[in-house]
Amino acid sequence: MNAVPTELIEQCIASIGRTGISQKEIESEVLALAKDQMVTRRLIDCVTEAFGIVLAAHVSSELILPTKFSAKSQDGEWEWFKFEVEPVFDAAFRLAQHMFHHGSREVFQNIALRSAMLNTVNNLLNARGKIEGAVLSGPVMLGIPAEIYPKPKKSLIERFFAWRLARMRKAKR
Repeated sequence: MNAVPTELIEQCIASIGRTGISQKEIESEVLALAKDQMVTRRLIDCVTEAFGIVLAAHVSSELILPTKFSAKSQDGEWEWFKFEVEPVFDAAFRLAQHMFHHGSREVFQNIALRSAMLNTVNNLLNARGKIEGAVLSGPVMLGIPAEIYPKPKKSLIERFFAWRLARMRKAKR
């Protein structure tokens, strides 16, 4: 996994956080900064979702926040990864926390409102749903292949069930 310099993440935050900027303009500006399509996608998606999680955490302390995101593999399977395996997310989360408490509220809000997860929280609140105890699912990283992330190690139970399922399939043949 390629690390992305914090300075580049900060430049991305400045771009996404501008009032009135369109998604197309963001993508163009971040691509000019990153000079790589995959890094651009990672920057935009991780920054917006990290800011969304930070704001969602302050909406209700009883909202259960995600610890993983998903990405689709080349064979079409969705795989889940801990946020820590994506260095952009980890850095963006720390920057979002700092900005929430010490930075520009306008910039923070402009970024957080682009988050799919925060949109879910807003939809729940607008529908007068109960947020206490609600579980917020992690983001889906569209356009970022699962293969760029290290495969998570399966627990003993997961390995046992995978082995058992393989044996059952083999026995059916």
